[in-house]
Formats: sequence, structure tokens, C-alpha cells
Amino acid sequence: MKHLKVDIKIGDKVSQVELIEQNGNSITISIDGEILEADVQNITPNIYSFLHDNKSIDVEVQDGNKNKDYIVNTMMRVFETTVIDAEAKYQMARGKGGGTDDENAISSPMPGKVVKILVKEGDEVKSGETVVIISAMKMESEYKVKQDRKIIEVCVKEGDNIIGGQPLIIVE
Repeated sequence: MKHLKVDIKIGDKVSQVELIEQNGNSITISIDGEILEADVQNITPNIYSFLHDNKSIDVEVQDGNKNKDYIVNTMMRVFETTVIDAEAKYQMARGKGGGTDDENAISSPMPGKVVKILVKEGDEVKSGETVVIISAMKMESEYKVKQDRKIIEVCVKEGDNIIGGQPLIIVE
């Protein structure tokens, strides 16, 4: 599995988060260079249970006002977060800023496995063309471009396990 690196903004603080390894429910991540190991269970589509250092914490993740914004509820606190991933960095570099309606990344809303990649970097694709097929919850889903685009980066390879929201293909 390709290492997933994102910046996560909570309030005014931005932390660099990297998924180092995932083996079933066991994950190893780095947060600003500090390595953490945890067992993660997806209880419902938006509730997760984390077990770390013999402490259990349940969190609820809800969509925020904009794409890549999330509200994370624990029993004690509420955090408003923004994920600054490859797509958001690409948009910022192009002067678009993050969170625009103009989608530059194709991603799956749920964890799964990359079955087939139908494009390569530099390809020109037409509106409605399938670019990647993902298997999730025992079903295969085709992900298509919504308008004519150029493939900038293929972020995954066939056989990769992915997490929900992970950029799979960056388009111009």
C-alpha cells in the first residue's frame, strides 16, 4: 500500500499525518513524526472506535460545510477539521485554494481495493469515461470523470487497499 500523507488542520494547528502501515484493523501512523499504533474498528459508516495504549475512544466523523471539512465528535470535545491532501495542495499551487467545487481528485467515499486502473499520467479523458474501478463491500464501482480532463497523477496501483476519501487519481 502506498503511504498516504495528508496535512490535517484542527483549529489553527496543522499536523502532518502519514499512514505508515495498515494490517486489517491494526494501523501505524505518524503524527508530526510521532509514531502511534492503534486498533481501529469502523462501528457504523461514520463512527470509529480507536484502541491505543489500552485506552478506548469512540469518535463520530461528520461532513463539514465544504469538501474535505469534517466535524469530529468525541464524548468530551468537538473538533472542526480540514484535510489538506494531494488534491488540495495541487489546487492551492494553482491558486484555486482548497475546498472548491471544481473537483481535481477522484476518490472513493469508503475503504476498498483498487481493482483496475484504466488511465495513466498524461492521458486525456472525456466526460463520463471510467478511470478506476474499486471493490468495496463486495461490490465493484466505476469512478468516472465528470468532464473532459487530463490525468495529472495516478496515486495508487492495482491491488492497493485504500481508505475512504483517499485521492486515487488527480486530474487537471
